Amino acid sequence: MDNREEEIRVRAYQIWEREGRSGSPEDHWLEAERELKTEGAPTEAPQDRSEATVEEAPPVEAIEALEAASNGPAKRKRSPRSSKG
Repeated sequence: MDNREEEIRVRAYQIWEREGRSGSPEDHWLEAERELKTEGAPTEAPQDRSEATVEEAPPVEAIEALEAASNGPAKRKRSPRSSKG
C-alpha cells in the first residue's frame, strides 16, 4: 500500500469515528480523499508572505501597512460632529 492510500485509509477511519462509527465506508473514503486533497492544495498566499492581517497588527504597524499598500498617507476616519453647540 502506498503512502497516499494509507493517509486516505487513516482519514476515512477518523471520519467513521467522527460520524459515530456509522455510515458508508465508501462515503468515508471519498470524504477522506476530498479532505486530503483540500489540505494539500496550494494556498492563495505566497509562502514568503506573512499570514498576519492589518486587523491583527498593532495600530502603528496597521497604519504603516495601509500607507505602504496605498502609496500614500493613511486617511483617518473623522467622527461626525454637530456644528451647533
